[in-house]
Amino acid sequence: MTTIIIKPKNKAEKIFLTRLLKKMNVEAHFIEEPIPNYETQKAIKDVEHLKGTKVKDSEELFSKLGI
Repeated sequence: MTTIIIKPKNKAEKIFLTRLLKKMNVEAHFIEEPIPNYETQKAIKDVEHLKGTKVKDSEELFSKLGI
């Protein structure tokens, strides 16, 4: 299972992405706090060290996932 971390722009985007990614068997973690917690900071560092992929918006995410 793939895991991604997302900072949604609004509640509607969070709901949409949750439903879509669940159907695709992708686990999504959402950043909702102003300062990321330990798990989120670790995931961000993993991406910085090329252990993941960083995208700036949902369009780029969908492109990376082949949607």
